[in-house]
Amino acid sequence: MLSNYLRIALRSLSKNKAYTIINITGLAIGLACFVLIAIYIRNEVGYDRFYSNAENIYRVNTHVDVNGISNNYPAAHYPACFDMVKDYPEVVNATAMYRAFYLSSVLPKIKYGDIEFEESKFYIADSSFFKVFDFDFKYGNPREALKNSYSVVLTENAAKKYFGDENPIGRIIQFQDTTALKVTGVLKPFRGRTHLDFDFIAQSKLLLNQIVGRNVDNQYVGLWYFSYVVMQPGSSPAGLMDKLPAFVKKYYPPRYTENNASLTVQNIRDIHLHSDFSTADMSVNGNIEYVYTLGSIGILVLIIACINFMNLSIARFSNRGKEVGVRKVMGAEKKNLVVQFLGESVIISTIAGIISIGVVILFIPIFNELASTSVKATQLLDPLNIMIIVGVVLLSGVMAGIYPSFVMAGFQPVLVLKGLHKKVSGKLDLRKALVIAQFTVSCILLISTFVISQQLSFMRGKNMGFDKEQMIVLPVGGTGFFANYASFKTRIEAMSEVISVTNLSHDMGQKALPYFPMKVEGKEDEQMLPTMYVGHDFVKTFGLEMVQGRSFDIEHRTDSTLGFVINESAARSLGWGNDAIGRKITFGVNGNPDSQVIGVVKDFNFDPLRSQVGPLVIGFGFATVNVVIKVRPGDHKNTIEAIRQTWNELVPNKPFAYSFLDEALTDTYRAEEQLAEIFTYFCGLAIFVASLGLFALASFSAERRLKEFGVRKVLGASEPGLIMLMYKEFIVLIAVSFLIASPLSWYFSNEWLSSFAYRINVGLSAYGLSIALITFVALATVGYHSIRAARSNPVNVLRSE
Repeated sequence: MLSNYLRIALRSLSKNKAYTIINITGLAIGLACFVLIAIYIRNEVGYDRFYSNAENIYRVNTHVDVNGISNNYPAAHYPACFDMVKDYPEVVNATAMYRAFYLSSVLPKIKYGDIEFEESKFYIADSSFFKVFDFDFKYGNPREALKNSYSVVLTENAAKKYFGDENPIGRIIQFQDTTALKVTGVLKPFRGRTHLDFDFIAQSKLLLNQIVGRNVDNQYVGLWYFSYVVMQPGSSPAGLMDKLPAFVKKYYPPRYTENNASLTVQNIRDIHLHSDFSTADMSVNGNIEYVYTLGSIGILVLIIACINFMNLSIARFSNRGKEVGVRKVMGAEKKNLVVQFLGESVIISTIAGIISIGVVILFIPIFNELASTSVKATQLLDPLNIMIIVGVVLLSGVMAGIYPSFVMAGFQPVLVLKGLHKKVSGKLDLRKALVIAQFTVSCILLISTFVISQQLSFMRGKNMGFDKEQMIVLPVGGTGFFANYASFKTRIEAMSEVISVTNLSHDMGQKALPYFPMKVEGKEDEQMLPTMYVGHDFVKTFGLEMVQGRSFDIEHRTDSTLGFVINESAARSLGWGNDAIGRKITFGVNGNPDSQVIGVVKDFNFDPLRSQVGPLVIGFGFATVNVVIKVRPGDHKNTIEAIRQTWNELVPNKPFAYSFLDEALTDTYRAEEQLAEIFTYFCGLAIFVASLGLFALASFSAERRLKEFGVRKVLGASEPGLIMLMYKEFIVLIAVSFLIASPLSWYFSNEWLSSFAYRINVGLSAYGLSIALITFVALATVGYHSIRAARSNPVNVLRSE
C-alpha cells in the first residue's frame, strides 16, 4: 500500500510540475532561512556555557552617575570581588583580570629570544583564575600554573607564535624588556565560545602595582578590573544584590557613593547577549535584539512558506476533486486520502529540506558577513542540528499539508462528481487572512528597511562640528613613532598638497571616550570627565572654533604640561560660563594643581551620533595613537605615496597604514548598516515567498471565476474590465495589510530610533515607497492569472453547463 501511495504521489507531483517547483522553492527558502538562523542563534546563546560551574560564576558590574549621566561599566575596583568573599558566605571564590596598560594606547611588548611582538590581549590576574575558570591545559597543571608570582599561561595560538610546536614550560619571556615571566602552562583550544578574550594570563601583584602606580589591594580606585565571583550552588544572585548597597556604603569612597554608585552581578552566560556598557567590554558582545529579530524573521519566513504550500494545495483541489470522488466511490476511506495527501506534502518538504541544505552551505559566507558571525558548514553535522533540521522538515510537511489534506479528503463523492465542490464557502476566507498576514509582515520589514536607510543617510550627512573630508588618519599606536613625530610633521607639512598635521588619542567621532577623575575649581567633589589628548594644530586641522582663549601653542611651552582646553558643554556643566580661562583642573590622583584652562572650543561630536555632545576635557599629548593629515581636494594617490616614503624613512621597521576619516566614520555605524542589510535581504525573501502565496490565491481565484468571466464576456464585458475586476480583489488585501502594518511599523521604528541622540522623524516617504513597491509586486504576481482568466474562451468554459 505504501508503494502505491508513493507512486501516486510522485505521479501527481510530476503531472503538476509548476506547482511542485513553486512549492519546493518556497519551502526550500523558508527552511534554509530557518536552519541558518537556528544555527546562528545556537552559537549566540552558547557563550560561556562550557565551564563546569558556569551557572554559579558571576561578573561584578558597576553603575555610577557621571556628571548626571548614568554609566554602566563591565568592571569593578580590584578589591571588591575579594572583599565579597570575606563578607558573604554565599560567595566562595573570586578572581580579577586587568589588561596591561588599559589606561594607555601603548601595547605591551613580549619578547622571547629574537622574537618580539606587541600584544593587545595580555592580562594580569590573581592565582585563583584557573580555579574559577576550568580551561583545559595542553601543558602544565591548572592547580599550580599561577601559584607563583611572575608566572604566565599562554593560549595555544600564542605559544605557537613564540615557541612553535615545542613544549614551552619553564621558558622565560620578557615583558617590556623589564620583567621576566616564566611560562607555566599552555591552554588547549577552548571547548566552546567565551567572552574571555586573552592570549596571556600572568600572575604578579608587584607587576600590576607597578603598571597601575599604586597598591591595588585596599584601594577602591579605578574601574579597570574585570571581576568575577563564584557563588554557592543554589544561592540567590538577587539575594546577594540586595546586600550590595550596604557593601558599597562600607567600602566605597564618597566620590562614588555621592554619585549613586551601585554594584550588580551578572551570570557569565548572559554577558555576551545581555550587556550594554559605557566602556568597552573584554570582547565584542552580541546583540539580543538581533537574535530576536533574526529568530522572528526565520520563523515567519518558514510559516509563510508553509502557508503558501497550503494555499497552493487548496488552489489545486478543484483539479483533483474528481480523483477524490472516484477513489471514494471505489472504496477509499478518508484516512487513506489524508495519508496520501500528507505523504505528498512530506515528500515535497523532504525534497525542499535537501535543497535547503545546499542553499545554507552556499549562503553561509554571505550570512557570516551580514550578521558578523562565524557559522560553519560543519555545524550542519552536529547531532542536535541534524535533529532540528529533520524535525523542522517533517513538521513543515505536516503543517503545510494537514489542512488541505483534510479539506480534500472530506469531499462528498456526489458533490465532487457533479462539480459542486468548486463552490466557495466562507471557511476558505482563511486563505485571504493568511495572505494578509504575509503581506503585513512584508510591509513592516519594508517600511523598517526604508527607515533604517534614511537614518543612516542622515548620520552620514550630519554636520559633526569638525572637518571630516580630506582627512588622512595614520594609526601609530605601538610603533614608537612619537620620537620621530616632529621630523615627520615638518616634512609632511612642507608638501604642497598638505594643509596641516596634528595628532590625537581618540578615534574622532567613532568611539566613546573614557572618563577620568579630576578636581576642578569651584567643585568640592571629584569630577569624572571624558578626556582626549591632542597635539599642536588640532583646532586648525579639524576646523574647530575657539570661543574663549586659545588652543595649544608651541610658543607657550607650559601648554604641554599645565594647559587644558575644554568644550562649551564642560564650561556650562562646571558653572564657569564665559569665565573659564584660568580655572584650575587637577587631573588624576597625582595631577599638577597648577594646571588650568587655556581655551574653550565650540562643541563638536567627539563621540558617535548615538550620544549628545557632553562635557569634554582636552589635554596636550604626544603622537601615540593617531596622526591626522589634512590634505587639499584632488587625487590623493601621489600624496599618500609621498607620505608612505617619509614614513618608511623615519620608521623603517613598522608597516605603513592609513585610512580616510569620512570612511572610518561610516564604519562606525556598521551595526546599523548590518541591520539595514539584514532587513533588506530578509525583506526581499519575505516578499518573494509571500508573492508565491499570492500566486496561489490568484490561481484559486481565477479557477473559481472562469465561468463567471465567461458569462460576463458573453454579456459584453471587456478583457481590461475583467482584469481590473481580478485586481480589485487583491488590491483590497494589500490595502488591509498596509493598514495593519502602518501603526506597527511606526511603533517599531520609533523604538529603534529612540537609541539615537540625533535622529530622523519617521515620515510619509517610507510608507509611500513601501505601499507602492508592495502593490507593484502584488499586481505583477497576479497579472498572469488575471490575464489568462480574462482571455479564456467562454465557449470552452461554459461547454459543461
